[in-house]
This record gives sequence, C-alpha cells and structure tokens, in this order.
Amino acid sequence: MNKDELNTRLNYFIENTSDIGITIYVVIKDENKPRKLDIEAIALPDLKKLFLESINDNIVKNDELSVVKLSSTDDRTNVLYEYDIDIPNELSVLSDVSQSDGHQQFNVVIDDIDQVTALIVEIGNSEKQILLYKTMARVNIYGRKSYFLIKSDIRFRKIDDEFFRISPNFQLIQVDGSLVVLDLKTIEKFFGFKNVIKKEAKIGIQAIEKISLLENPDTLHELVKDMTFARKLTRVAKDSPVLKAKIPNCKIIEFCKKFPNLKGKIRFNNDETKILLDTRKSKDLFIQILMDDFLTSELTNFHYTSLTKDEAETGIEASTSESTSENKENNVLQFA
Repeated sequence: MNKDELNTRLNYFIENTSDIGITIYVVIKDENKPRKLDIEAIALPDLKKLFLESINDNIVKNDELSVVKLSSTDDRTNVLYEYDIDIPNELSVLSDVSQSDGHQQFNVVIDDIDQVTALIVEIGNSEKQILLYKTMARVNIYGRKSYFLIKSDIRFRKIDDEFFRISPNFQLIQVDGSLVVLDLKTIEKFFGFKNVIKKEAKIGIQAIEKISLLENPDTLHELVKDMTFARKLTRVAKDSPVLKAKIPNCKIIEFCKKFPNLKGKIRFNNDETKILLDTRKSKDLFIQILMDDFLTSELTNFHYTSLTKDEAETGIEASTSESTSENKENNVLQFA
C-alpha cells in the first residue's frame, strides 16, 4: 500500500461523517478482551470529529509522508509503516474488536480506571471501519490520588470523580485489513515487538548464510540483540534486491573493490572469495550492499548512497533519489 492508496481508504470516512459512528473500547491490564465504554450520546459527535480531523490533518493532508513496509525500516523520516511481519499477541485486541460484537461494558462503579492501558477507537458503519490504537499514558488518567479544580462560573470547584483526558493522537491505525504504524518508538517499547524483530532478523541471517558470501557469518548473530542492526537484518530476507536478483558472489566482491564508498572498507579472506566482517562499520556497509544502496547516476556518473528506491519495470533496475530531508482544552488545575 502506498500513500495515495491509504489516503483513498481514509477519505471515505472523512467525506462520509454523517454516515458513520464511533465506539470506544478500553484495554485492561492483563486482559485480552477489550471492554466497551458507555459514553453519553451528546459527546460522540465531538469525539468522532476529534479523531477524523487528526487523521485528515496528520495523515491525509501530509504530503511529505510515505508508506513503507515495517520490515523495511531505515533512517528515513516522515514515514508510516505498514505491518508485514508477525503481529504481537498484545495487538490481538484489534482483531477482537473488528471480528466480534457484544463486548462487556466497562463498569465505572466497580472497574479500576487505573488498570486501563489503551483505547481502541472504532469509526465506521456496517460496511467499512477503521480502528485507532491509542496507548493511555498515566498523565491522561486522573484518579482519586490527585486533587483537581475545574473552572465553574466565577471560581474553581473541586472534582471528586476519576476521569480520562482523550487527546486526538494515536499510534496505530487499521484500515481495510492493513495495520499502519504512526509511532514506531512506542511500538518498539511495547507489545513484545523486540522479540518479533529478533525473529525476523535471524531469518535475514539465514538468507545471508545460504549464499555463502561471508567468511565469518557468526559475527552477524552477535548483533541480533542490537535493535538498530536487527531492524536492518529484517529487510534483507524480504527485500534485498541483490538476493532477489541472485547476483553471483564474485560480482558482489568485485563491486566492493571498485565502488568509491566501499574501497578499502571491506576486507576479504586470503583468496578473496568471501567477505570478512571485522568491524561494525563493515557490517553496516555489508547490509547496504545487499540492499543495493550504493548507486551510480547514469546521467552524471556520480556515486550515491540512497535510502529510497522505486523498482523499475524490470524489477531489478532501480531509479533512485538521495534522501536529505529532516523530520520535518481542559480548564482544569491539578495538584498532585
């Protein structure tokens, strides 16, 4: 899915606000079935507007955004990530909401608001739905251990009840069966995501070992625990143009000897039939080689290192560009 396709899917909800509704669920700590929030009808239109405006402003209207596969994470900014690896068990709550009805209601009298870990916002109708996943930070859950004042008439009055603060931001959006990540750091922090990445990284190493190009492939296993490097390894098995094109090892080695950015930075075994990875820099360069990140312009004959590539019609050649862009009210007083 590319950005235009995502926009088309989301525009249905933005352009048909009168035909869709909103339901909000809470995820309770140590429970795998979400509970439905009973919200007064008068508040629902404003909540729907809150989230739809956030989707429109931060995703649809943001022309700098692009959509890439989650397994292809790199150093680019302004990127949304579409899940293409195993979805952690912690996110099975999304499937539960989209595939079943009759959820138990959250009981405001007996259930503990402090045990809420996330909100799931469902917007849609019987034909189409989107789901937003929103982690609930402690700062957005106000309990009885704090003291609150709210503006009332000409003075402030005390608030005795617990309450949520619902802001329009969210970390994940599911639409038409595709799960898209907006906030990668949050996903990496929760949901056992690191274990998923490590598993995918090992698959990448297996793909590298299969071509027998490295003199010391074990050195890659040592870096699986390094999440920055592990993410790079996940790209290899799924998306390496070099592996897909089955480029001979001798041609890869010859390329390492001649390309200006690689000359002298990649070492080989004694008979120069295999690559020897002896520094962290050489390991990073090796992954870039497999991802075909070192390019030469046919127009200027200049050499580049590129993060973004769109496959040409042949499926092997690539047109490239160098990425240089940078990432681009409650009237309440709280006494904690």
